[in-house]
Amino acid sequence: MIQDIPDESFGTLIGASTQIFGRLVVNHSVRIDGEIQGSIEAQPNTEVTIHIAHEGTLTGDLYAHRVLVSGRIDGNIYAKERCDLFETSKVRGDIHYGVIGIEHGAEFYGEMLKKTIATTTETELPTEFSLSSSAL
Repeated sequence: MIQDIPDESFGTLIGASTQIFGRLVVNHSVRIDGEIQGSIEAQPNTEVTIHIAHEGTLTGDLYAHRVLVSGRIDGNIYAKERCDLFETSKVRGDIHYGVIGIEHGAEFYGEMLKKTIATTTETELPTEFSLSSSAL
């Protein structure tokens, strides 16, 4: 079991019967139980957590401070602080992370790329972790 996960409250819930097609930009933590086809992006300089729950699916890239995966992602993950893959997770894509936790049974197909955030300043962070003005 993954330890030291901060208590999260999710102000937004995307329900299991919901499908979203397109780009989702969030300012607060969100839990996804439904289906997203497109990218999910946390606003820059926010400590947003995105949780792809057990029945949730994402086809696209995910940019957030913290990422929790219990469901399925077909795309790249850019977790500025932390990424946790739980037992039921299935990820096809690369994971860029500060800290990672992986439970037994999690499925992952891709590359893991650790980012050393502690040795860089906020302005020196790799572009993968911040939205460019052209992406907005």
